[in-house]
Amino acid sequence: MKTFKLLALTALVCASAASSAANIVTNGGFEANKFDGSWTTMSSITGWTSTGAFEVQKGSNSGGLNVFDVAYEGVQYLELNSDGLTTVSQSLHTTAGGLYDLSFVFSGRSDTPSGAASSMEVFWGNLDLGKITAAANSGWVAYDFSNLQALSDNTTLSFKSLGPTSASSYGSYLDAVSVNSLGKSAAASTVPEPATLASMSLGLGMLAFASRRRKTAKSSGK
Repeated sequence: MKTFKLLALTALVCASAASSAANIVTNGGFEANKFDGSWTTMSSITGWTSTGAFEVQKGSNSGGLNVFDVAYEGVQYLELNSDGLTTVSQSLHTTAGGLYDLSFVFSGRSDTPSGAASSMEVFWGNLDLGKITAAANSGWVAYDFSNLQALSDNTTLSFKSLGPTSASSYGSYLDAVSVNSLGKSAAASTVPEPATLASMSLGLGMLAFASRRRKTAKSSGK
């Protein structure tokens, strides 16, 4: 019976850890909306809203789908630039005060005129995470932002294309967008971990023992 309870507890802990690490982004790989052909223009896609038109393209090392650049994962990916520079956003269900990890991949477009670079700006709610630039032939580059704090129960994640302005219908490829809860809050992250507390307790215990030894030595020397 004790063994069964221990196994059940272990399974519960593992399930809890897996749940906290689940990706809370809907359609982060842009695979949900299937279509014929190698590309299509959209103004919205499952899970995402936008300020204008964008393209979803297909590219894969298998099945002959190699008209465009190869997707980082799956077959489809998003091109922010179609009729112009576009911003795509998604409202995420978060926990106020919770900490999250954001990851995604970004790439320029290999056939951009004059080899112009792609660039975009990333926002976590109102927090500007900075500008990202990718050369036309950069290939996919992975980015990760950790310990992002949610200020409310809904956090808007946005990707805003900034270029190339010289060829605004080319580039700024996005794929594999993921946001995972770190399973802790900003306040809790300042509390010492159990291992740290154990080390502190051990250190205090050693100091107390040394103090008693000094007192004993002084008493025996009188």
